[in-house]
Amino acid sequence: MNRKYLCFLSGFVMALLNSFTANAQSQLSKTDSAEVIKKVLESSEKVNTVVYKIDHKKKGLSEKDTTYTTAICSLYIAPKDRLKAYHIVDKEYSSSYGKGFAYMRYDGKRAFYLSKLIDSLDVYRESYIAKGKRKLEQIVHNYNFLLLGKHFAFSRKSSGKGDSQGANVLITEEMINNKTVYCITVNFKDNEDARNRVEKLYIGKSDYLPTGGSSFWQWENMEEYEYYEVEYLAINPEISLEEFKVDKNLTVNLAERYKVFKEKINNKESIN
Repeated sequence: MNRKYLCFLSGFVMALLNSFTANAQSQLSKTDSAEVIKKVLESSEKVNTVVYKIDHKKKGLSEKDTTYTTAICSLYIAPKDRLKAYHIVDKEYSSSYGKGFAYMRYDGKRAFYLSKLIDSLDVYRESYIAKGKRKLEQIVHNYNFLLLGKHFAFSRKSSGKGDSQGANVLITEEMINNKTVYCITVNFKDNEDARNRVEKLYIGKSDYLPTGGSSFWQWENMEEYEYYEVEYLAINPEISLEEFKVDKNLTVNLAERYKVFKEKINNKESIN
């Protein structure tokens, strides 16, 4: 299978700019749809730093089990960077292999990665520091689904071109967790790499920022789906670039980091 993974968030906005072709009764008018997209772009462009909690679940194409991840991500938006943001990520994950915790950091030149099972956080394990385009892409690929940097950076370079796959876009209002949100649905045409592909992005009605999303697609007799929810802990907090720096001698106490992470999750406090 020769499948390219298209970025969900950045691809969405591209598709929305010119593709209002769905004709369902619940669809917003073309004028209202254009206004929603305008406000999404404006709101995203105002975000320079952000801290958010994301709850994510996914079943891969050839996998039987669903992976659950909760993470706290701190981003420094950098539109000129290949990943569009420098980041610090603490993530707790659960899968058939067990429950673990990982810490990641990226400063544009290097990426730091350290992951252990919860019951062995005190056991020494050498961290991994990568540099160079190929190695950076390989390491960040493991958790790229948690990063919203491309969404916030994309609006700064929006070209207004339509989606190359001719996506069918529908904007509606839906109730998610007892809150009314805008739901942007993109139905993609079937091709040799995917069929029945549908992606959704949920946008808050007050701040016009992503509050979650989902995707589903099939290939042969397999299917893949994912769903995530976002809670913003801080918008434009003062975060120094130094906090993202990955020194070649960087070390992290993962047990202590996990303790702080759980306190933040339970208390719903923001971190820098």
